[in-house]
Amino acid sequence: MTAAYQGRALRPERAPRRRGLKLVLRVVLVLAALALLAHLPWGARLGPWAVVRNIRVEGLHYLDTERVIRTSGLAVGEDLFRVDEARARQALLLEPRIAEVRIARVWPRSLDIRVTERTPVMLVEHGVPWEIDSAGVLLPPLADGVEADVPMIAGPRFDRWPAGTRVRTGEVDRALAWVRALSDRELALGAQLSEVDASDPDLTVLTLMTGTRVLSPAWPLDLRQLSALRVTLADLRQRGQTAREIDIRFVGQIVVRPGATAASGAAGARTG
Repeated sequence: MTAAYQGRALRPERAPRRRGLKLVLRVVLVLAALALLAHLPWGARLGPWAVVRNIRVEGLHYLDTERVIRTSGLAVGEDLFRVDEARARQALLLEPRIAEVRIARVWPRSLDIRVTERTPVMLVEHGVPWEIDSAGVLLPPLADGVEADVPMIAGPRFDRWPAGTRVRTGEVDRALAWVRALSDRELALGAQLSEVDASDPDLTVLTLMTGTRVLSPAWPLDLRQLSALRVTLADLRQRGQTAREIDIRFVGQIVVRPGATAASGAAGARTG
């Protein structure tokens, strides 16, 4: 006798279709909600909560905080959601003394400006002394009569170039190369340098803080030869003597021409 079973196993399966319809309905509802949220006046709803309450500036050595904020165009009280970080960054990069900028929102109500400043390494003649950084970028004075305690490039004038120009002349490149070489940690002679005259293509004249002129090849010597100069200067200091000129253009020797306070006598020579 055939069984007349009429249980669930013999009925058509409709549950998956109903679940699929529910999923589609949920997706439609979520999209509709997002579209609605996008058109809500959030600025008006958030009111005073969504405004900048603090602007913090980091990385400054020469510029002051107020100047950086003013240049950026950012301001306390500005709508936090409408801050144009790209525009503010571009405005700051137009400042010659700023090399790089990062601007970030710090929730709930702050902005961070991280600045990398250009460091002056030499002075140049621009009517009044201006500065250049290690890349040769011209930096105007921070204030009248204020200048960095760095060596001067003697000879050329830079009046025709505006602030922010990267000057790439042979004289500038050579002067910067000498500053880098003498500032090497093993030499530590950079602090003794007062002036670099690179106007002669075959000769560079270094003037030290003591007034001693060092006659050098056009481009910096290697570390071994410059170390001999350091030893010579240290020996002169220990003896309480000064030199009018020191000539390091000769391979294997350094010629010292004594100054007025040194013992009289013929020019001396030291083996490098």
